[in-house]
Amino acid sequence: MRIKLTSVCALFLLISTTGCNSRLFTSKAPVELEQAWATDNSLRTPESTLYDAQRNVIYVSNINKTSGNKKDGDGFISKISNNGEIEELYWVSGLNDPRGMALHNNVLYVADVDAVVAISTQTGAVLGRYDAEKAKYLNDVAADNSGNIYVTDSDQKRIYLLRNGKMSTWMENTDREKPNGIYLDGDRMIIAFMSSGDVKFLDPETKNWTKWTEGIRSADGIAETGTGDYLVSSWDGEIYFVNSEGKNWKILDTKSNNVNAADISYADRLGLVLVPTFNDNRVVAYRLSRR
Repeated sequence: MRIKLTSVCALFLLISTTGCNSRLFTSKAPVELEQAWATDNSLRTPESTLYDAQRNVIYVSNINKTSGNKKDGDGFISKISNNGEIEELYWVSGLNDPRGMALHNNVLYVADVDAVVAISTQTGAVLGRYDAEKAKYLNDVAADNSGNIYVTDSDQKRIYLLRNGKMSTWMENTDREKPNGIYLDGDRMIIAFMSSGDVKFLDPETKNWTKWTEGIRSADGIAETGTGDYLVSSWDGEIYFVNSEGKNWKILDTKSNNVNAADISYADRLGLVLVPTFNDNRVVAYRLSRR
């Protein structure tokens, strides 16, 4: 009887130890997020955030009432302070469904359904509107050092290029997937695909794709942390930390509270991850820190 009991105990101990070890060696994310502040809910379907270090202000694109491919004119851009106070709710109005944004030489470029709108960061005046032929769902924007503006079209599976005031199709078929977030990292692009949850590198010269990370459902915004690592958001309400090798860790999950995480950005000077919460009508800022 004693032998049988000892065997049972030994088996139980082995199972318990295995279970403990599996938890013990579960890898934790190298970083963590802690909420720093949140705006009030006067924003209207905020889709994208972008920090302007020169003016120490945060731009927020507001879709307002979603209208699909229709142009309802109720979209706008807000300006908020670095501590979450809304400085100008309707800084620029009369847009349709503004989404991604990029900065270059005091100009804010905004994706707006089927066109890119150029806005003076000094005055808020609209400097130009550049139509993208056959575009249906312009989503995110990135600018290189030469002022070339790249824009994803999630519906048409394209990337457009705005160069010297002219818009053209730069890539006709984005690997047969729906591109959302776009980020320029030196001599390569990073593209987040909302359809598959993959995030891939793209060589602008050869236009060849390289797999990087996967499993980020409804992949949306891409933000560099300043250390060679990245953050990628899932529109559903998640943020993932991705290292240079493509390993990812979930570091935020607000799905259960019905809080989205749309086109995020990282303000390096402030050390803040800026999260537009879409249906929740706020921007929430999180302090990023290493473990």
